[in-house]
Amino acid sequence: MDTDVLRDLRGPSAAAGGVFWQTERQLMVFDADAAAQANADNFADLTLPDRLRDLLLRRPSTPVSWKRVRSAWMAQLRTLSDEAGLAALDARMDSVLRARTGSPVNLPWLAHEVSFRSLLPIVLGGLSPSDSAKISEDAIAKLARLLGEAAEDPPWWRSWRPVSIQVKAGLVVRRELRRRARDTGAARADLTQPIATDLLDELGMDRAVDAVTAVLTAIAGPPGAAAGCVMYELVNRPDWADRLAAEFASVSPAELYRSGTRCAPVAHRFVKEVLRRWTSPTMLTRSVRTPMRVAGNDLAVGQHFVLSPAMVHQDPRHWRDPEVFDPDRWLPGAPHGPAGGRHYVPFGWAPTACVGAGLGLCQLVLLCRLLCTTYRIDLPRAVMPTMAIGPVPMPLGFDGRLSTRD
Repeated sequence: MDTDVLRDLRGPSAAAGGVFWQTERQLMVFDADAAAQANADNFADLTLPDRLRDLLLRRPSTPVSWKRVRSAWMAQLRTLSDEAGLAALDARMDSVLRARTGSPVNLPWLAHEVSFRSLLPIVLGGLSPSDSAKISEDAIAKLARLLGEAAEDPPWWRSWRPVSIQVKAGLVVRRELRRRARDTGAARADLTQPIATDLLDELGMDRAVDAVTAVLTAIAGPPGAAAGCVMYELVNRPDWADRLAAEFASVSPAELYRSGTRCAPVAHRFVKEVLRRWTSPTMLTRSVRTPMRVAGNDLAVGQHFVLSPAMVHQDPRHWRDPEVFDPDRWLPGAPHGPAGGRHYVPFGWAPTACVGAGLGLCQLVLLCRLLCTTYRIDLPRAVMPTMAIGPVPMPLGFDGRLSTRD
């Protein structure tokens, strides 16, 4: 695994003002303003692709805007992020952590497990143990590829396995959509429900499955990477861990569930700085959907441009001491704070920014509370974990033991 995929890009980016050609078909767009404009122009038309069946029959599908799907999810997330929803999310994280106490664990993988297993019922709830295992196996396979722990070119007799895992997970989603569409008693308060009951006829089954599996893929990577970085900073910065513990001692879990992050401003600043310093994913490659011009560079359909929230968050033109981890930069009026909204994009750019941004922030604050008040991470003596910047940031040499506090 390359410990810094951005190493060779920083120099050319600084020399070119954040926008430069990496190859003749790939434009790197690391300037905050240019990145925001490029993403907005590229996704100005959010019409979904035609259904597979219609493509095979060579006929157009009924046009559906991705905004319809996002709007349905946003409405559902307001319920899933309420007091009861956050309490349930916290309980699921607590359950996973408690099951891992006492034994040596790889902490980055534990972070991914805690994050994915606690978020899965929000995306697709009510699964049988067998179906849940199939979804989890697909997430683990995708995560292994993301972290560089799976062979990129497996031998031919093993190349069928990842496809088989993905197909089985897709069949689980397809069966659940059909079940909910025909049985109102099967309704669940999750992100799959509005797809099954409100949008299935418009989308068609293949586009509906794609919508749900896209969210399942999304929660298998960046949320767990962010959770691993929270663990890393809590261990490396005991002074901040003590500040968070003191704040949580004065705030009940019920208050957190009711207010989200508002009653824990120190923890909120800590999480925001983790997301700035260790942003996931590191880079996003976008196919050009429509002819466009980015900072004086013409892009044609079929070319690509690359965005990097991490490079935006480390740009010394807009951040003072960007490589310094300092949550107090988020205090109102801090001189080394953010220059503007376009310079802080941990959840991506409009109109394709993550729909679960608010829930993601709350989940990380709740994780901080668990790790500062209920559990303790102990590393072997003399262990000094380091951070690798790959497709997602990941602490290396970060193995330890989780124990409960008195």
